[in-house]
Amino acid sequence: MNHRLTYSALLFLLGPVALCQSSYRSSDCSTLKYIRHKVSCLCGTVEICSGDICGSPSVYEVDGDISVELRDKNGTTVDTQKVVVETIEEQGTTQDGRKTSFKRAVRRFSFQGKLDGDYLLAFTLHKNGVSQPALIFPARYSHKRKKLSETIYMLEPTCPK
Repeated sequence: MNHRLTYSALLFLLGPVALCQSSYRSSDCSTLKYIRHKVSCLCGTVEICSGDICGSPSVYEVDGDISVELRDKNGTTVDTQKVVVETIEEQGTTQDGRKTSFKRAVRRFSFQGKLDGDYLLAFTLHKNGVSQPALIFPARYSHKRKKLSETIYMLEPTCPK
């Protein structure tokens, strides 16, 4: 019994020390933690995601309006626009194998007529009308590059935590 009390007391005293030593890394939305996209156009679609689960902005408690800034490699804003929401009709199959059609919202943006070079795409989400920290994606643009598939930018709405 004495051995158990000693062990319990030791765990009680060392528990907070072990918790304090665990590393905590907060998210920093303004860091360039993403791989530089090599793109043939400064355009794409925007998805609001947490991990690999994507949904509408309301699912993640952010407003539907998303703005995107095109910045040069020094961070100076070159152009700004709002992401446009388009509703498209798609075809699918139900679980029982029947064909069905459904509507899906697609959020798109496009910057035209820019010079080749390195850019930053800074996406700003809003929560209750308040701008959140920008989510920044680096891009290397070349109009000569062969057409690549459309780039999808997945925005994490919980930054910073």
